[in-house]
Amino acid sequence: MKKMSVFGCIVAALLSFVGCEELGNEFEGTNYIYLSEKSGKSTMLETDTEPLTIEVMLTKALEEDLSITFKCVGKDGVVELQGNPVKIAAGQKTATFTVVSLNAGVLEAAENYSIAVESALPEGVELKEQFQFVVNYVEKSDLTAEQKAILDAYKVATGIDLSKYLGVVTVNAVITGTDPETCEPLDPQTVTGSTVIALSEESTAEAPVLKMLSNPMGIQDYMYGVFRSVTVDYEDWYSEYALECYTTLMNAIEWTPESQEVFSMSLDGITFNADKNIDFLATYVDEYDEECVRVPFEYSFTAYDREIAAIEGGVIDPENDDEWAPDATANPAAHLNNSDITEDWFECGNFVESTAVIDESGLTFTFCVYGCWLDSDFTRVVATYTPNN
Repeated sequence: MKKMSVFGCIVAALLSFVGCEELGNEFEGTNYIYLSEKSGKSTMLETDTEPLTIEVMLTKALEEDLSITFKCVGKDGVVELQGNPVKIAAGQKTATFTVVSLNAGVLEAAENYSIAVESALPEGVELKEQFQFVVNYVEKSDLTAEQKAILDAYKVATGIDLSKYLGVVTVNAVITGTDPETCEPLDPQTVTGSTVIALSEESTAEAPVLKMLSNPMGIQDYMYGVFRSVTVDYEDWYSEYALECYTTLMNAIEWTPESQEVFSMSLDGITFNADKNIDFLATYVDEYDEECVRVPFEYSFTAYDREIAAIEGGVIDPENDDEWAPDATANPAAHLNNSDITEDWFECGNFVESTAVIDESGLTFTFCVYGCWLDSDFTRVVATYTPNN
């Protein structure tokens, strides 16, 4: 059995409104407005044709209709709200509106956005917190003559046309976690999105290599939720018994559950061999100096950029602070996907061997991710890419 990594992740917990649903008319506290994305997404591409569907929920139904006008705060000309203002009928607690990309091609980098209330609200009704999301820039680039030659050579040798998997490619990810207390599989979570894929610089005519520039395997939002659940959203970071280093870190880099951040993932090294086998795993050395195999996701996170600057500027000094916990960091790589996935050392039943298969219908990756001591088993991911026409 591989040693567990003490610092990693737990299954992402989505915001639950069960308590709100059970409240009756006797509730006399603040009537909060909650905003959430219907499928759990917090990112979109500037080129997306599918909108974000924002669900609006009141703590308590009102006795008269409520009209709410929302506004989108961020760079102009990129997205717009549709179905706004939102009307919640008397006796009801929910409604929806959408965020639609204008596909204007004006971004040069990822941009933060938030949704706030613009109109006046009745007394006792308040927005709990703004909904934050990121619109990712999509670089437009044509294939070079050398890249076209690589793709053509591989197509002649194998019959596989990898050009159909370049650019913005639709992905369907089925994510199956386990209950950390019972070790029983949870209901699968299906996420549909897009990945921006390019031909890697490591490509050769004998072995083309793909690189997923954003939302690799369709699980970027999911992994961000996992990451938050063991850091800035984790109650143990705020309890009266929490180590001081957590507060010191968050204060030094102004990292809070409400701070606007950009989290992104990428994945390089997806190698298509002459025998049609596909390699996408990599070996690394863990904190116990043991070799481990995993899907080699790479991460970028704005709060971690500020942490690096704070360390370089002497604002914080984790390395020389004996009381500093190893997991007191905004580095996603310290919390996510940091254990071996080649053997079923949990024996709980959710493990699956890593495979990658391509045929006329699509490109499918099957693999596990695993976090930390709060998990009881692997999380299984099956990501299927639909070829572009």
